[in-house]
Amino acid sequence: MEINSNHSTYGAAFRQKPIFFMSGKETVAFFEGKLKKNMTLQEDSCTLGSNDTYRRQHTTYEVSDKKKGSTFLDLDFLIKDETSSLKGNLSDKKDVDFYNFSIPFNRTIQNYFGVQIYMDMPEGCDYDLTLYDEYGNQVGKAEWDGEGRKTLTIPNWDTNTNKYCIKIENKNGEEVSPHDYYKISFKVTENKEQEKTDAIREAFGNLHGAYSRKDENWREYLDKYNEVLMDTEKNYTKEMEKLHQKQFESLPEEKQYKGGRTVDELLQDMAEGKTLDDAETEYVKIFANLKDFEKAQQKAELKNDFSEDFVKDLESKGISRDELEGMQIKIESNGNVTVSGIEDKEVREQVQKLVEEKYSDRMYQYYTGIADSVGNLSSNTYQYATDVQEVRRYLKGVTGEDISLENLYLTPDGKIGGLPGKAADLINKTKDNAKIERIKDALINIIGHNRTSGDLGIPDFTSEFQFSNGAFSVADSGFTVDMAALDRRLTPQPHDNMYSDMYAYSFRKVL
Repeated sequence: MEINSNHSTYGAAFRQKPIFFMSGKETVAFFEGKLKKNMTLQEDSCTLGSNDTYRRQHTTYEVSDKKKGSTFLDLDFLIKDETSSLKGNLSDKKDVDFYNFSIPFNRTIQNYFGVQIYMDMPEGCDYDLTLYDEYGNQVGKAEWDGEGRKTLTIPNWDTNTNKYCIKIENKNGEEVSPHDYYKISFKVTENKEQEKTDAIREAFGNLHGAYSRKDENWREYLDKYNEVLMDTEKNYTKEMEKLHQKQFESLPEEKQYKGGRTVDELLQDMAEGKTLDDAETEYVKIFANLKDFEKAQQKAELKNDFSEDFVKDLESKGISRDELEGMQIKIESNGNVTVSGIEDKEVREQVQKLVEEKYSDRMYQYYTGIADSVGNLSSNTYQYATDVQEVRRYLKGVTGEDISLENLYLTPDGKIGGLPGKAADLINKTKDNAKIERIKDALINIIGHNRTSGDLGIPDFTSEFQFSNGAFSVADSGFTVDMAALDRRLTPQPHDNMYSDMYAYSFRKVL
């Protein structure tokens, strides 16, 4: 179903406004009379990962309506409806929020259009909005537009790239109020650089036409299209390097890094808990890959700030840092916590209680951000594995039992079957609850992937940590199933069609 109401001739409408199609949730909201203008999406704060991590591909946001009830939409919707926006806040001066979205129209055949992002901030505040592409490259920083807000235009360097991540953080490290809100909105604009991608659109059109009419020489068109893609990839890299250099040169002289260390070396320093100076920090923020930067930062936080907070909490209970040396902490997928490496039973129990009551979710976030076995998963497989963690914890909390996920199924009317009574009632009957909506989405995803993966099993992992030399580090425990085989099952592969031998960028996807 199209959201556009413009039903003029195809060619004219094609250039006036992109062709949008409703997502499943938008379609449901439309028929329930909940889809309207000027809606406000609420920041996600109820999930295990919340929006403190950049890998939250399928997050939906609640739109409250006292009369008709809540609906849940993803960030892509804001590109389709420029009157609506997302409302969020930084909980403290160090808080960082991430939002993932995709361009909801075909950029190859509709390269006439661009997309702008706007951020309105609380009075007196200055936040950074940084944009990353699906490969983790930093591709834009919002700037003041003269109207009291910041804006940036999503690069139109190519038409293949359509997934992005927004990172919002406090620019100057000043105190913020959790009651002050920022607002994110989008606007579709004219792509004033469309000539840079016209060759892609034309080559794809020729290929699609030849393949559709079963032209015996269609592979010649594929070869030409692949040549254009390879040239575009090279240009993408050049444009990105130009942007980074421009950003670097626009920094104040004292913040322009003049040392000889590489980005990787500076990130290693960061990961080891060393403090980078202002120039080094600005340098890695511009040139580092999102995945590498966030992993290094997570390692540093775990080693320094988190370890200190953890130890102080235990010292207030009369437990010294030395008594913790050599301990190991394991958090299973259902949330169960076990502590070992400490001889004193009472100390072990105090540590276990502290993790369960205060630090379990935070430690889970560190583990998923640092452990390579999780961080190197593809998008679909990562979502599956983290959905399992979210669901197991929730079901254990509701029922007190470990529920077998292999036996769950979808009923003809869209409900989750195979759940015990209390959990079934909560998930299938509760409305207008963001947490329940998230769990239901995760269950649907798990059921679908479990059917696809067959006998490979559910991808469980245990978040493991060790405490040595007065600080925590992650102990990567891997998975209970063959993740490489699972990833192959979950990743659709084109066979014997025009996409089979289509050139793929050499960039590694991180979103």
